[in-house]
Amino acid sequence: MSKGRFYYRNKNKKRNHEQAENVAKILSSGKAKPEDLLRPIEDLGLSEHTYNALKVGKVTKLADLACRTMQQMYRIQNIGKKNCIEIAKALAKYDISFAEDASQPSQNNRNNNNNRNNNPSQNQNRQKDNKGENASLNNYLSKIYEGMTINEILMGKRERPPHEKVERPPLTETSLVKFCRKGKWGYKDWKGNVVIPPTYEEAFGFYEERGCVEKDGKLGYIDRKNNLVIDYQYDCATSFSEGLASVTIGEKSGYIDIDGNKVVDFIYDIATPFCDGKAVVRAEDRWGVLNRQTLEVFWR
Repeated sequence: MSKGRFYYRNKNKKRNHEQAENVAKILSSGKAKPEDLLRPIEDLGLSEHTYNALKVGKVTKLADLACRTMQQMYRIQNIGKKNCIEIAKALAKYDISFAEDASQPSQNNRNNNNNRNNNPSQNQNRQKDNKGENASLNNYLSKIYEGMTINEILMGKRERPPHEKVERPPLTETSLVKFCRKGKWGYKDWKGNVVIPPTYEEAFGFYEERGCVEKDGKLGYIDRKNNLVIDYQYDCATSFSEGLASVTIGEKSGYIDIDGNKVVDFIYDIATPFCDGKAVVRAEDRWGVLNRQTLEVFWR
C-alpha cells in the first residue's frame, strides 16, 4: 500500500547494545588492544569507495568491524568481497580480524567430531537417533526443491515470478535528491546543485514539502529551506502521505500532520502510510484499516 513511501526505523539503541556486548567479547579474548578497537576507521587508510560505504552503514570504529563476520559485512550496501579483503588487510596492522562465523565449526568442534567418529558403538547409536531427523529433513527439502531441476538446485537459477516495477516520478524543477558525502547526507536540486549541505546522519526523500532526517539518533522533518519544522523526537517515521505521517515513540505509533500536530494518538504497534485514503494498523494483535477521512478503524 505504500506506493513509494518509505518506513524508517532508528536502530541506534539496539545497535549500541549489541556493539557493547561484542566489544566485551573481543576484549575478553585478548586478541586486540582496547585502544586499537576504539580507533576511527579513518586510521585504516581505506579507498574512498570503501570508506564512504562503511560510513553510510554506520561503521565508525574498528570495533564495529571486529564484531562482524565476513558474511555480515556483505549486508552493508556497496560492500563486496574485494572491499572486505581490503578491510581485512588494513585491520591486520592492528592484529584485528573479522569475527568468526558461528555457523562454521571451530577447530575444537572438528576434533571432537573426529574423536566421536573413532568410536563404532557411538556411531551406531547416533545413526539410529538420526533416522527420524533425516526423514524429516528429506521431506522438508523435497518440498523446497519440488519441481526444480538439478541445475536449478545447484546453481540457484530458478526463475523468479514476475513482479510489478514501481516507476519513480521523473525529476522536475522542484525535485530534491538526497546525496551522501563523507558519511553525511544532504540534498541537491534536479541540476545537481547542493541545496541542503550534508550534515545529517541519514536523510530520506521529500514528500509533500517535508523531508525526514536523522540527527543524534532521532528523526525529525525539515522543509526545503533546511528549516527544522518538526523536532527530532521520533524513533521511527514515514514520509508524509495524504497530509499525514506515521511516527513512533518508543514502541507505539500514531500520526502527525505537516506541522507536527498529533492527529492520531500513539496507540498502535504498527501504522503504515496512507494510500488511497487507507492505512493498515495493528493494536493488541488485531489488524485493521484506518480511514483517512473519518480516522476510524475497521477491525478485521
